[in-house]
Amino acid sequence: MMNARLKMTRLGLLSLLILCAGCAGTSNQFVGSPVAPQQQIIALQPGGSSADSWQNFDIRIDYQYKRDGDLLEISGTAELSPRYEMLYTNLRDLKVFLFFLDDKAHVLEANMLARSLTGRVDERLRFTKFYKVPPGTASITFGYDGYVLEMQGGYSFYLLPLGK
Repeated sequence: MMNARLKMTRLGLLSLLILCAGCAGTSNQFVGSPVAPQQQIIALQPGGSSADSWQNFDIRIDYQYKRDGDLLEISGTAELSPRYEMLYTNLRDLKVFLFFLDDKAHVLEANMLARSLTGRVDERLRFTKFYKVPPGTASITFGYDGYVLEMQGGYSFYLLPLGK
């Protein structure tokens, strides 16, 4: 009885450790990296609010933000382009990121903005997040990392900052 309890406790702690390890590192993974040339950079206004769309061949992100000093509230939606619905049956994973950039378009901080949970290619991700704007932030941009499936296999797609 005691041996089974000990095993369950160890298994629970190991599961928790693996879960925490999977969540860690998003903010630091891209710090210092320049953004990819095709990433659209959005000048972050010092105060007030702004709304727009950020899109490319893979994804469309409609967003609005309100900045008050060093606090930023950002909300909106993200969805894959219609071609994914035509070509693929399932979405295995999609993560959408928000990157705070300095005046040279290098990443100061990265945050996961939204993540797909349904497995549906036509899923519309909704987000509302609050962030403290890192010192030296001049602009923001978005990025993503995803994987879709079809009968013959899968396809990975992403747009993330370049390596350091």
